[in-house]
Amino acid sequence: MSFKIFSLQLLGKIKPVEIIEIQREKLQIDFDEFQEVEKSDELKKYLELEELINSAAFKSKKAEIKGLHFKGSREFNQLREFNRLKKALNIKRYFKIANSNDLGKFDDLKEADKLNEYYKLVEYVKEGQFQKEKREIKSQVFKGSVEEKHWLEFKKLNKSPGIKAYLELNGSEVLKKHEAFANSEKLKGFVTLRNAPDKDKQKRKECKMLRRDSEIKAYFRYEKSKKLKFYRETVGSHDLKKYSELKDYIEKEDYKKREVFLKDKKKFEKSEAYKKYKKYKQLASDEEVKFVLKFERSSLYKNYLDVKDSFDLKRYFELDKIIKSQEFIDRKAYLEDKKKWEKSDEFAKQQEFLKMKELPQFVKYFKYKGTADFDFLKNWELTFEDDFSASKLDSEKWSNVSFIAEKLLGDNYSMPGDLHVFANGKNIKTGGGLTLSVKKETSAGKVWQMPAGFVPVEFDYSSDLVSTGKSFWQNDGIFEAKIKFSPCKQIVSSFYLAGENNTPRINMLEMGTKNRLGISTLTESGKVNSKGFDISNLKQGKSYIFAIEKLGSSLTWKINETEVGSVQDSTINFPLHLNASSIVVYDVPDSKLPIDFEIDWVKCYHKK
Repeated sequence: MSFKIFSLQLLGKIKPVEIIEIQREKLQIDFDEFQEVEKSDELKKYLELEELINSAAFKSKKAEIKGLHFKGSREFNQLREFNRLKKALNIKRYFKIANSNDLGKFDDLKEADKLNEYYKLVEYVKEGQFQKEKREIKSQVFKGSVEEKHWLEFKKLNKSPGIKAYLELNGSEVLKKHEAFANSEKLKGFVTLRNAPDKDKQKRKECKMLRRDSEIKAYFRYEKSKKLKFYRETVGSHDLKKYSELKDYIEKEDYKKREVFLKDKKKFEKSEAYKKYKKYKQLASDEEVKFVLKFERSSLYKNYLDVKDSFDLKRYFELDKIIKSQEFIDRKAYLEDKKKWEKSDEFAKQQEFLKMKELPQFVKYFKYKGTADFDFLKNWELTFEDDFSASKLDSEKWSNVSFIAEKLLGDNYSMPGDLHVFANGKNIKTGGGLTLSVKKETSAGKVWQMPAGFVPVEFDYSSDLVSTGKSFWQNDGIFEAKIKFSPCKQIVSSFYLAGENNTPRINMLEMGTKNRLGISTLTESGKVNSKGFDISNLKQGKSYIFAIEKLGSSLTWKINETEVGSVQDSTINFPLHLNASSIVVYDVPDSKLPIDFEIDWVKCYHKK
């Protein structure tokens, strides 16, 4: 008997299988929920809220909100500044006139044409332009003027002998007749005769006669006159040119008007300057102009102008707009609210976080978060499973012919010394577990006999087996099965892992003639040699979870998740498949039959 198994059971190290299965089921449910929660938007939101609530920014914001008060705030200072400006004398005086009827009247009148004209005339009169023009107008007289100078010069030239002779003779019939006779044949003949030699008496006589001719006498008399002399001296002279220029000048309309103006003793009263001055005096007496001038000089209006574009007034209106705004009103109410933290978005988020923190799924999630509870489910992947709940064996997973028999013969066979034949599934029952039954019945089968080979034999017992030789193989991993421990000394019931050959094989459970876990190998003489751990101390009639964990050459056996033994074996380094069978090695009393090998479920895993 195994003292180790006895000790483990005595100390309660081997937990009841029912508790293990409940714990596994609960753990799987919790793991599924954990994964579902971990992928959920709800957890994402929770974690975001947790990060926010625990952030320095949130804590700072919370402190900031709780530390907010109206007194000392920007809004408090704005309201205080506004009230100070509202009470300021210059601001009060500004508003006294700002919306008054007088200011409206003033604004309407100051831009009127009448006022614009008045201001222009004031400038005209007060700035000296009027006096200047007045002096200029009154100083303009004919005596001593340029016009008089030109007029006197013209009169002087007009009285000169040359100009008088020119005016009398120029273009006259007398001058035309005289100049025409000068070119006559008569005069030319006379001049010729006069110039003839004294010896030519005839010509001298003719000359003498002509000298007495009235036309010739008149010609020479006029030719020698002073008037003609003056005329000829004047033609083309500077005096004649100057006379003509002055005559044209004083005969022009502009000169005549200028002369009249210079000689007019009322010319100032007729001037534009005098008209402007009269208009100025008239406007200065106008009631509207007087009102504008009086209003413009008033201290209230001067204060109005000083304040109108001042920083203080701009600030007053700016603050007035601010404190009347809904934003300011809301902000003031908010700062004065003693429950502002509880009304904040941050508080709402904090409350939402705290509520979410109490949700059952989150309580459970964080109970497991960071623990090793789910390490197996996270690190190991289910590769094979059967709970035999179907009404018949799943032929996609299991075969009723062993892998070796299928390969050698295509059918099951018995070994020398066996008292049974495998019934090819007839002794198998499913639906709530797998039962392999040993029955007392005569059955035909085959047995291996040297040197004949496989020979037909009749057997007194029938049994059965299952194998995953056609469906599932796995090298390393965890292999486990829930099996009822009910050994019968005449029968060897085994659940084992084998490769392509029957040995070496790993026994997850061997019960019957011997109750053990371990490894079976074949000796050189062909005898099966089994080494392992005795489990005879297990309670008969109870189910246990038998498991083998294989990682390379390391093999570990567990019962109900408690390690009961381990070995290092590098020879089993090949894929393995599952097998379960019952072998009859001794006659079984009829009272014990049938003998059932009961397997509740099988599961296999490998590391992810």
